[in-house]
Amino acid sequence: MTQSNYIKFLNELKTCSLITLPIALIFYFSFKQIFTCIAIYVVLTLIVALWSFLADNTGYKRHCNIVDSEAFRKLIQNGFSIERENDYVGINGIYKNYLFDIYYDWLTVSNNKNNRAIVLNVYFDPPKFVNGETNHKLLEEISKRNITTTWSFKPYNFRWREGNLMMNNTVGIKNPNYEFIVKRMDLLIDILKKEKLQSVEKSIVLEKREVIKHALVPEILVYFNKNSH
Repeated sequence: MTQSNYIKFLNELKTCSLITLPIALIFYFSFKQIFTCIAIYVVLTLIVALWSFLADNTGYKRHCNIVDSEAFRKLIQNGFSIERENDYVGINGIYKNYLFDIYYDWLTVSNNKNNRAIVLNVYFDPPKFVNGETNHKLLEEISKRNITTTWSFKPYNFRWREGNLMMNNTVGIKNPNYEFIVKRMDLLIDILKKEKLQSVEKSIVLEKREVIKHALVPEILVYFNKNSH
């Protein structure tokens, strides 16, 4: 185990010890067996911490390796490129004039409460007033017209931002194929065109990233953290 992984595992232990402590206290007050309670607390904390540690490492490994999957390779052949920022690995490119980020996130939530998703992040020019300021009220109305409720049973959900729309697509153990990703990109573009939200140049997105920290970027923790894995 590397030093960074060792430190990470210790942090998992600290977090999990707080989670399992109430369970140990309930057991103690129920049975009044202090040594048994301590043993259960230690074992349970180790199990939960180890499971969390392994799940996170496995998730991050897939996050990095998915760019070598059949679907991602075909997108790269069609003009997308691999993007790396801190510990983040994804692909970025133009599809039907719209700029997309595509990546795997193992710590997000899709509509069926699955925490594993292929995220499609598409950029657009937000609605504006005559003076050039963003019309936040209109953008809010647009987002409300295009949301996925908990009861929709659709295997994806939307997250609207000022200038980008993220779509979390539920995935299982198998990586999605090229046709799956293209269909979802088409769905996003149909929404943007229906709402008359125009595409935006990559140079403009990059300029805004320089001005506003954490704006118009893939919203995944490893994008902002370096050497976290």
